[in-house]
Amino acid sequence: MTDYCYPVIGDEVNLPLYLLGAGARDQEFHFIREDGYPNYQIIYCVRGSGVLRLNGTDTTIRDGDAFYLPPNVPHEYFPTDEIWETHWLSFDGRECRNILEFIGLDKEKAFKIHDINAVDAIFKKILYLIKTNYYYSGFQCSAYLYQFLIELNRAVNMQLGSKDGAKLNQLTPVIEYIDKNYSRDLTLAELSGLIDLSPQYLCRLFKECLNMRPFEYLARKRVSKAKSLLLENKLNVNEIARSVGYNDCSYFCAVFKKHEMLSPAEFRSLHRKAGG
Repeated sequence: MTDYCYPVIGDEVNLPLYLLGAGARDQEFHFIREDGYPNYQIIYCVRGSGVLRLNGTDTTIRDGDAFYLPPNVPHEYFPTDEIWETHWLSFDGRECRNILEFIGLDKEKAFKIHDINAVDAIFKKILYLIKTNYYYSGFQCSAYLYQFLIELNRAVNMQLGSKDGAKLNQLTPVIEYIDKNYSRDLTLAELSGLIDLSPQYLCRLFKECLNMRPFEYLARKRVSKAKSLLLENKLNVNEIARSVGYNDCSYFCAVFKKHEMLSPAEFRSLHRKAGG
């Protein structure tokens, strides 16, 4: 497939994130950009292979591989097969850097997309929409671009490859146990014993699969349940603290505020007012 579009940009430049171009080439060109490209780019391969030359290093880019190029970073890339089909997006906006850093694209790099079909489905929506060229298409493309980056985060950083999927499966009994027993005093030794691992390895497994430690997951589960109980408005804060596993109400309030930026009483009051 060879198809691309560079829209005329209007008021969408005021959005935190906006699209400047999207395209697909079944035979990608040989680009040498000694001064880089002026905007953010994400390029990924769907067929064939090529080479990315970046910071003096050559990286082979095959089906499912991608690379991220921030503005003004010198680079070169070129095909090595008869077919090297790439899909790409270029974009900008005042929040680009923050969003990209959040999903792990803090600098130029090549990376693997484990679930390329999900990412590519959003790309195709963007390419179709950008070509309609009606007034609000730029705004809708901005929304799809954000969705693309969030899906990219999942496909890259949630570790959905076969090896990492096995790690998540290994962790599932511990997650299910926490979900059922969050109101009890749980220990790291108890949790690690469920799947016959050392406490240190369990922590590492949680970090790799969920990007958090076991007791952070437990705290989130408790706060989530506490929010439901606060909205029911049947128990006082002390009773809710005990019911979700905290004997010290002050500590419960501190944990809740850390996650919600509100105390339990403020959360209840806010939603009571919102509900009339």
